[in-house]
Amino acid sequence: MREKLSDTNYLEDNQKIVAQQPGTIEQTSGLKTNSLSFFEVLGESVANIAPTATPAITIPVVFALAGNGTWISYLIATIACVLLAKQVNVFSRRYATSGSLYTYVTDGLGNRVGFMSGASILFAYITTAVAVLAGFAIYAHNLLAYFNIALPYPVLMAFGTATAWFMAQKGVELSTKTMMTMEFLSVSIISILGIVLLFSHHFSINPHNIAFTNVSFGHVASGLGLAFFSFVGFEGAASMGKEAKEPLKNIPRAVISSPLAVGIFFIIMSLIMMMGFEGTGHSLGESTSPLAFLATSNHVTFLGYCITLGAVISFWSSTVGVITAGSRIMMKMSHEGYLGKPFAFVNEKKKTPTISIGILGALIGIFGIAFALMTTIENTYEWFGTIAVWGFLIAYLLVTISAPVFLHKHDSLKFRNVISAL
Repeated sequence: MREKLSDTNYLEDNQKIVAQQPGTIEQTSGLKTNSLSFFEVLGESVANIAPTATPAITIPVVFALAGNGTWISYLIATIACVLLAKQVNVFSRRYATSGSLYTYVTDGLGNRVGFMSGASILFAYITTAVAVLAGFAIYAHNLLAYFNIALPYPVLMAFGTATAWFMAQKGVELSTKTMMTMEFLSVSIISILGIVLLFSHHFSINPHNIAFTNVSFGHVASGLGLAFFSFVGFEGAASMGKEAKEPLKNIPRAVISSPLAVGIFFIIMSLIMMMGFEGTGHSLGESTSPLAFLATSNHVTFLGYCITLGAVISFWSSTVGVITAGSRIMMKMSHEGYLGKPFAFVNEKKKTPTISIGILGALIGIFGIAFALMTTIENTYEWFGTIAVWGFLIAYLLVTISAPVFLHKHDSLKFRNVISAL
């Protein structure tokens, strides 16, 4: 539960929830308060989503399942995530916390269900990080191949884990600024490629798909799982309540705008990529480097190199974002007795939960390297990505149920809230 404000100081956790004035945040000892701007808070959510990674590796996998209905899978996933963001913002508009969905579900449905949501979201973060590290290894391998350098995938995953841990424990301001800047540059380069493709195809974005020709809604449903995976982690900004400036304003804005903006980007890019592969003799669903292929086939090979580098950074940034958000939830669960006291330790100089970050990094690295040794790197990405979705869906379902219950407890429930949650 979030903490209660007394006349002179913040009381300990597990106090009864009370209304807070705008700008009031819970006291979680040691973290650097009032330090993150909206841009940096948004950076946490965007890094978790890793928008560069979706056209680089996820859209082809969704296309293999959904075919010409890929863009519809992304449209449905976008609508679902925006509606879900509204449930998250039922809480984030009223108080700020480092516990994110864990605290929100606890406040609505009680401690036991709250613990279930906390365990689910941590499970989802760990498995997501393993998946995106596999993506990091795939694209790092492709990038090094340009220089005739070959390193084993487990080595690349170990390097990605170690550097992500290092960045996460250096401080949240540095990591969020770095992640947001890199993602912005990468998405910009991909957008330039998209514009080139549009010009070369005379802006003919596959009208048969938009007319639902050759679209199977059974296949659309099959692609929804991985399409949804493209968005998971968008609620990461909600774990920045202790560190954000004007958290009751900036966190809700970040939570709602991140899935909306990247969703539009995913829909447009899926249409452009399907258009780009038409008539090439190659299948989008079988391509391991679709953006590099499209850049080369449209005589802008240099953009392919830049996009490969951008994908490496995007996957790596997502790992940093997951570790950052997950460590705050672990710290919050430690304060409430569900995890040991060491998990709540915060480095006085860096203002980061060092032990939680270290344990998360170790778990992610162990799982990632072990599976990279036992199976293909592509299987590691797909398996852990699929498993992660289930962890997120449990937490997302619980917060969706919790939102109207919370409003009812506080005599604020309206008919539109019920419709939105349903």
